[in-house]
Amino acid sequence: MFNGRLMNWRSRIFLALLILLVGVHWASAQYVIKGRVTDASNGDPVPFASVGLVGLNLGTTTNFQGEYTFHSKVLTDSLFVSFVGYKKRVKFIDKKKAVQEVDFQMEPAQKALQEVIVYSGENPAFKILRQVVKQRDLHDRNKLTAYEYDSYTKMELDVDNISEKLRNTKIMREIESSIKKFEKEAGEDGKPVIPTYISESISKFYYRESPRRKKEKIIKTNIKGVGVQDGGFISQLVGGNLIANYNFYQNYVPFFGKDFASPIGDNWKGNYKYFLGDTVNVDGHVCYQLDFDPKNPLDLVFTGQMWIDTTSFALVQIDAAIDKQANLNFIDKIKISQELEQVADGAWLPSRTRFLIDIEELTKGSAGMLLKMYISNKGFIVNKPKAVEFYDLTSEVAEDAKEPDPEYWKHARYEPLSRQDLTAFALIDSVKNLPIVRTYVEIAEIALSGYKKFNDIEVGPYLSSIAVNRLEGARFRLGFRTNSNFDKHWILRGNVGFGTKDLVPKYSIEVNYLFSKAKWTIAGLRHSYDIERVGLTPELIGDNRLFYAFTRWGAFSGAFFRRESEAFFSTEVTKGLSFTAQMNTRSFDPLFRFQYRLNPELGNASPVQDYYQESFVTLEARFARGETFIMNGNERITLATKRIPVVTFRYQRGFKGFLGGDFDYERFTLKAYQTFRVGTFGRSDYTLSMGYTPSNLPAPLLFPHLGNETLFFVRSAYSTMNYFEFVSDQFISLQYNHNFEGLLFNRIPLIKKLKWRFIASGNLLWGSQRKENRDIMKDVNNPLKSKFLDMYSFDSLNPSIPYAEVGYGIDNIFKLFRIQAFHRLSYMDHGSPKAFRLMASVNFSF
Repeated sequence: MFNGRLMNWRSRIFLALLILLVGVHWASAQYVIKGRVTDASNGDPVPFASVGLVGLNLGTTTNFQGEYTFHSKVLTDSLFVSFVGYKKRVKFIDKKKAVQEVDFQMEPAQKALQEVIVYSGENPAFKILRQVVKQRDLHDRNKLTAYEYDSYTKMELDVDNISEKLRNTKIMREIESSIKKFEKEAGEDGKPVIPTYISESISKFYYRESPRRKKEKIIKTNIKGVGVQDGGFISQLVGGNLIANYNFYQNYVPFFGKDFASPIGDNWKGNYKYFLGDTVNVDGHVCYQLDFDPKNPLDLVFTGQMWIDTTSFALVQIDAAIDKQANLNFIDKIKISQELEQVADGAWLPSRTRFLIDIEELTKGSAGMLLKMYISNKGFIVNKPKAVEFYDLTSEVAEDAKEPDPEYWKHARYEPLSRQDLTAFALIDSVKNLPIVRTYVEIAEIALSGYKKFNDIEVGPYLSSIAVNRLEGARFRLGFRTNSNFDKHWILRGNVGFGTKDLVPKYSIEVNYLFSKAKWTIAGLRHSYDIERVGLTPELIGDNRLFYAFTRWGAFSGAFFRRESEAFFSTEVTKGLSFTAQMNTRSFDPLFRFQYRLNPELGNASPVQDYYQESFVTLEARFARGETFIMNGNERITLATKRIPVVTFRYQRGFKGFLGGDFDYERFTLKAYQTFRVGTFGRSDYTLSMGYTPSNLPAPLLFPHLGNETLFFVRSAYSTMNYFEFVSDQFISLQYNHNFEGLLFNRIPLIKKLKWRFIASGNLLWGSQRKENRDIMKDVNNPLKSKFLDMYSFDSLNPSIPYAEVGYGIDNIFKLFRIQAFHRLSYMDHGSPKAFRLMASVNFSF
């Protein structure tokens, strides 16, 4: 009996050991497959792609780096990878290997007709999307009072889509060996790309909601690039968070001046088609997988996938792309991939963002450009806003930011560099020192900036170097400016010029001192002597330098010599609010027959004068809420797009007898400019202007309204108004422009492939002159038979009848040109009006 029991226990122990050994055997027989999935056209990782065994329901998805790893107890003979927008790939695998690495290069797929799916009732994705929109305010990071985080950014700019013709040029042959080396890193079926710039940075990003402020402090940078010279300016751009802080919880995702409808915005149902997939575990969150496609692929919308948490209905991951079908110029593809992380108070912040823009080749024999950006964030702190003045300097670079030491970066990076990144760094070093490459870079810099740089002095702008007109003959001009290499505070500018016909030297010299970049406090002195035109002076034309340069060609009517001296001081007292004070003295010496009455109350008995001198003080306040800048040496460049009204108020006070001034006067002007989205109907902008002077002055000192007799459209001018046709001492005007951004033409067969954009304009102007001002100029020039005043009247508008004109046209013709027709609707019997005018312009935009 005892022996039987003993044998029974021995049998049980043996059986247990056998089961354990079999389990160990099976565990040891488990297969491991890992690899990396990249885009064959650019080498960029493909996050969230599905990888699995053919014939079995086993697999995984790639992480944000395009990497995957999964374990399986069984293998089939092949492995597949698939993702929206790419061709499915299949590769054979070795069933005898326990551990193997399989990489995939995926080729973008042409859009095919979607399968028609008929639901018995409502699309099940709609119920999920309604909850996402309903819960949006709980998850949107803009609901936080403030947030900040540490950030690592890697940015790369490549040349891609290299044609055979271009590869046979001299510059390409010079770097042929380097290109071949990099081609091997692109994958067995990848396309060659040439990196020209790569950078990485460690930064700290800060955001405050009210008042809305943001700031990025660059702590360390590592920059290598062909033609990169100004490390200070480039260092501000490499942070990335100022330009790639995309938020899909907003109705529109803006970049490059365009607004792309979010797939979880208010109009989600009108813009997209949705397909509900399986639930997926994403970093511990069980998520719905939703595919989304545009209803009209030519609209400014995305295609891709997103993952929504099944419990909170928060956006956990998104992969959104825009292909070349969209109504965009010069773009092959835009792609945004983003992972979000939940922080305190329920909001979700971007933990990792990958941005790619593939710019197409401009001509058949050229090449394209590829911009890739990767941002990884950690250390989130929320609802602890800094003092408002902390955000004054939007982008700040630490004094010791430049850190090329490889040992530092080995530990500072959040993830190690890929093999491709390492090759890119090496290739840039070999390319940037080639003489032919440096020559091409210099030519590109001159074309973009208009200046030729000589270390600390830049010569230009070349746009204004030559003109031909009736008064000066051939006009030649040479200008210069200093940059931050010359001095970080002192700024010098100047130019000299002369005409071959009048032989009168013209010149300008300016000295500025920059006290503070944080408050942008600057003071300066300027003196100039040059020829100008009534109503077409720089202060009236504004920043349109191309139009100003063009006005110096041709007949040059209304010309006068102006000698001017100016002292100014400007400061930004708080973010978005700046004040400027100026003191000027100007002369007006006309080159046409011009006179005004000194005592208009005496009528024809009044003495007259054909020139004048004015001395005045100007006080200006400018409010631009939310406007952000980055510094380019001793200059600053705005990053804002004026989506909130920019308001400028100006007061001028003239003094008679002071520095030879001939008039006491006051002038008040107010101007507001804004661009805004009109839902799905496109984007509008308007300029609202008002002016008033209670003083009695000659017509050129009132408000000459800007006419346009050229064939070129100018936004600030009245297209059917002649030069100097109307002048007011009080006025209000509204200039409105709307771009439908393909809304109409996108839906017309055949035409929609041209990517035209319908545009419309309308200008209204109410103005008048008091009798006292009209009497100053009344009949005084008639006896002189002035040809100028026969053509240009300085007339007054009827205060009860507005000047009105409307326009319409086509934008984006050959991706570059705009044609507009304008109709004059009032003052049809005034002089020789242009009731209809057809105008053209060059309009570069994406």
